[in-house]
Amino acid sequence: MLTRIEIDGFKSFRGFALDIQPFLVIIGKNAAGKSNLFDAIQFLSRLAGDGVLEAAQHMRGDVVDLFHRHTDGSSVDVMTFAAEVLLDGWVTDAFGDTAEVNHSRLRYELTIQLRPSGQSGSKRPFVVREVVRRIRRTDDRWIQRFSSSQRKRLVAYRSGADPLETEEDEQGRPVFSIRQQGNQGRKRKLPATAATATVLSSLTTATDFPLLYALKREMQSWRLLHLDPSALRAPDSYDDPDSLAANGGHLANTLRRLADETGNDDRPEGVLNDLSADLAAVIPGIIRVQLAEDDARRQRQVEVLTREEAPFSARVASDGTLRAIALLAALYDPRGAGLICFEEPENGIFPQRLAQFVRYLRNLVDAALDADVERTSLTQLILSSHSPAILRALEPANTQLRADAVFMDVVSRVARGEPRSRVSRWRSIAGAQQLTIDDAIDIGKVVSPREIAEFEVLAELGT
Repeated sequence: MLTRIEIDGFKSFRGFALDIQPFLVIIGKNAAGKSNLFDAIQFLSRLAGDGVLEAAQHMRGDVVDLFHRHTDGSSVDVMTFAAEVLLDGWVTDAFGDTAEVNHSRLRYELTIQLRPSGQSGSKRPFVVREVVRRIRRTDDRWIQRFSSSQRKRLVAYRSGADPLETEEDEQGRPVFSIRQQGNQGRKRKLPATAATATVLSSLTTATDFPLLYALKREMQSWRLLHLDPSALRAPDSYDDPDSLAANGGHLANTLRRLADETGNDDRPEGVLNDLSADLAAVIPGIIRVQLAEDDARRQRQVEVLTREEAPFSARVASDGTLRAIALLAALYDPRGAGLICFEEPENGIFPQRLAQFVRYLRNLVDAALDADVERTSLTQLILSSHSPAILRALEPANTQLRADAVFMDVVSRVARGEPRSRVSRWRSIAGAQQLTIDDAIDIGKVVSPREIAEFEVLAELGT
């Protein structure tokens, strides 16, 4: 679980820092930086397994476009990230080896520099600093918001040295210093003078560096669901993958696996029944989601059963219906546990049913937190939207500031010795309780009710 992210020098971010709850809604106008935030999360996720250039190829724009650009056209040449995470209790590698994660709170810091390379003088990105630190119990403010029983189930702390540092060797050259767990603190050192990939991306087994490998797997689990209607409608071959792709592909096989893994004699379709009930509650007329199996062609297709019509296939289902099925499938899937980023959940959902849909999504996230299982895999959901409808769909917050939603916009930044920039920022949204005098004074960090009202009006007018 990603609990905090800090970004500086990436796209529209300078000095950006945000604590992230298990369920979080980010609202704001178009071009406020919501998609850039998802891009930063996806970039970090890619860097855990790929080289910097390879990771950048999956982003929008060229690698130089990822570095923050000032209003005069110049750009910075350094970007930094920090991510604080909550790890599961165990991690398994591709070879089947499983290792215990005895300390579940880590802080990951990364610096990437764009600098000339080779005779041509063209600039390439290099990893110049990578650090992983243990978050100690006494310093862990994020976990304090949970109940004592939740903290006991979710978190484990163990004293010890930090797993990864960037240091200098005897000749003054930078090196990445990796500390092996359970080996008297012996360090493995890698040169850091021209690193084109992260240390995390080089790890392949869980046994030597369990904490680092668990961090790698956690970051790789961060997903952006950017659902493509054509991928959602496509039938699956029996031999296709059975996990939901980022574009929504393999939905039919994913639902078949979920039904098989969770079904029993009393409920042959398992959680597919629960998913159908959720969908029926938010999309009028729908009774059930089912699968059509074509053994002759070895294909399966998603079907939707309604009260008044025969079952119809995903080929003719609405985009909103398919998006809702895919998002629910991702949240119900234990294999897909981790961070899910999803844009504009309100698309295709009746406005009067949106609050119920959001409530179901939040309940699925909260269920893992409340499960009586120690340090189990957790699902986290971040929704982004430029529509005020999603904010109205949230339950009222009986606090001064909402913990489940923030507002993003763009402001001018003027720093000594630097050109002017346009940067993304986030602000808190007021809850039901009256703000204190200190909060009122620091109003720059809180969205006023008037701004929310203006945002709602502009959204209704389509401006």
